[in-house]
Amino acid sequence: MQGSTLIIAAVLLMAALNVSMILATVGVKVLRAARERRLQDRKNRLEPPLYDFLATGEVPRLLLQAKGEDREILSALVVELIASLRGADCERLVGLAWELGFVKRDLNRLRSRRRWRRARAAENLGFFGGPDVAPQLAALLSDEDETVRAVVARALSRIGTPEAAQALARTLSDPSELTSLRAAENLERIGTLAVGPLIDLLDADERRAPVFAARILGDLRVSEVRPALNKKIRREWNTDLRAQATLALGKIGNPEDIPAILEASEDRSWPVRAQAANALEIIGDTSTIPTLEHLAIDREWWVRLNASRALVNMGPEGERTLARILEGPDRFARDRAAATLEERGVIRRVVGELSDPGERGEAARVMIRAMVRAGATRYLRRLAETSPEEGDREALRALMAETF
Repeated sequence: MQGSTLIIAAVLLMAALNVSMILATVGVKVLRAARERRLQDRKNRLEPPLYDFLATGEVPRLLLQAKGEDREILSALVVELIASLRGADCERLVGLAWELGFVKRDLNRLRSRRRWRRARAAENLGFFGGPDVAPQLAALLSDEDETVRAVVARALSRIGTPEAAQALARTLSDPSELTSLRAAENLERIGTLAVGPLIDLLDADERRAPVFAARILGDLRVSEVRPALNKKIRREWNTDLRAQATLALGKIGNPEDIPAILEASEDRSWPVRAQAANALEIIGDTSTIPTLEHLAIDREWWVRLNASRALVNMGPEGERTLARILEGPDRFARDRAAATLEERGVIRRVVGELSDPGERGEAARVMIRAMVRAGATRYLRRLAETSPEEGDREALRALMAETF
């Protein structure tokens, strides 16, 4: 009897707990919905005078008198509008932020103990702080919190002054690789104003920062840095920097740099050879196909991969080179060439050309025969069953049977 009573009590307790949890969940949702309605009502009340300010240039009394939560909502509205506007309207909103004391408030919040408050303040200042706040923001690039550092880097890129670029460039040597990556992304957003500090970093006596600098300068297509990059390819002790300098020259795309890239294709370190293949692909000069053919049989997988992809993008001559590799003695090079031709849709295309007259049809048949002799027949068999044209399927099956 006593055991039954205990079971009943336990069941009732569990039921009471479940009901309490349901009521608590419903209560939280009700409170959250009520808060969201209240915030939306306040936002709806503040938006019209803010738009009136943009139209007239006069600050309505309601904006000047905003306090507490209204003031925070107004600040968020100003940031939202600055992010979507340009020109005079944007400048007017920045002036309003200064007049309403938002800039001073957020500069004080940069010293807050709470990381989310520092991050929010930095984000706001990136929109309406202007060049005058860049030094205070730059000081937080060494903040203890990774998120704060990332937000500060983005804020500095929005300000986009030479001083902001200098501060971000110094951060490329930060011990945190993630922080360095964020600085690199935002230096690229700043663009030409970042070129000077980045060029200076190429000669920095450290491993990571010069590599980032070379990569960004290549992405920005900075032609004036070509001599410095050529020097790095030929004389640099840092393998990663030699590799990035090689790729950067490819992105800049001046044919005069091809000799330096060809030299890099013979580098002792495979990352440099791999980037040389990428650089030659970007430039796209067919005179470099013999070098790419040599790289396509390199002992390192990444080099073979990049060289094969470069060849397939060199047009018919590059495709013929891959067909020759299929006939070569290196099994790994053959496999990579076959995979590249399949991935890039070349094999599917040439199957449709098997019955064509003249050189195009003959080139298609040469390539398919090479694929068969290389043992790369799985994809061919699939095409022999699934190609949409019956004539293509029959021609492929006949050629495969003949070659076998």
